[in-house]
Amino acid sequence: MEKDKKSKKESKTSKKEKEISNRKESEEKNRSRSRSRSNSKNKEEQKPTSNKVSAPLDSNKTYKIIHWNIAGLKQLLNKKELDELIKNEKPDFVCFNETKIDNDFIKSMKLNDTFKNKYKLNSYWNCSVEKKGYAGTGILTSLEPKSVSYGINVDKHDKEGRVITLEFDKFYLISCYTPNAGEGLKRVDYRVKEWDKDFFEYINSLKSKKDIILCGDLNVARDDKDIFDPKGKEKLAGFSKQEKESFKKFLDMGYVDTFRELHKDEKKYSFFSRRTKGKESNKGWRLDYFVINKDPKIIVVKDSDMIDKDKYNASDHIPLVFTFNCKN
Repeated sequence: MEKDKKSKKESKTSKKEKEISNRKESEEKNRSRSRSRSNSKNKEEQKPTSNKVSAPLDSNKTYKIIHWNIAGLKQLLNKKELDELIKNEKPDFVCFNETKIDNDFIKSMKLNDTFKNKYKLNSYWNCSVEKKGYAGTGILTSLEPKSVSYGINVDKHDKEGRVITLEFDKFYLISCYTPNAGEGLKRVDYRVKEWDKDFFEYINSLKSKKDIILCGDLNVARDDKDIFDPKGKEKLAGFSKQEKESFKKFLDMGYVDTFRELHKDEKKYSFFSRRTKGKESNKGWRLDYFVINKDPKIIVVKDSDMIDKDKYNASDHIPLVFTFNCKN
């Protein structure tokens, strides 16, 4: 009798566990479908201008691109720095990292109309659908692109809005916010073995068609010149041996770190910790880059540098500036 009771009890427990398991599986499927729909929505709401001829490039003009990890667009819109940056620098393109917005915010704030009316710049946004208020990229442009791509066409990487690519007739402009390897390097394997591998393949596929200009917080200080004090920091995200070797491998595929190419031994940093008051003591990291393909067919680099670290203080990163001409 006891055995029979026990057997019935175990049967009920097993049935309950199965129901819980099925419910969890169903919830996960629904979440996955929701993410997928959000990702599609992300792309549909900002349809690329595909199959168009982009605005012609003027070979007599020097074009300017600003890259800036802004640590949140919402906070930036409430500060004077964005107005001052666009007014003072007069950029043709502005590439944002870490926008931390979503499509609802873009619509409610009418962001595309705002940037068009206020600055005469078209805007494109790629938002995280995995987590709200996280990661994200954006590009403002004075030239109409031929096409716009969101992500790198690898689903596991494309949920955090980390890449936007604008295609023009003669080159691609890519804004990328590379994943951090995490505290204690807990995500370093994902970073170098999965993200880097797939992202580098993506960039190589673009390079095979036309020149590329890649900019972004690539989350690596490539050597000792790119960090205020390298001693004892190889176990920190952004300066680990794995990340530095992976980035070197990328450059060896036929790419140029334009700042380092033009400023061989200069020590300048693009990120300063606010917690340790890094700007005041000039203790920073160079984590942000402009990268182009070697021997470009069209792009002629004029300069690649960092804007003075005390000029725009809205973020813990400072803006980078890249100027170029185009050959006929």
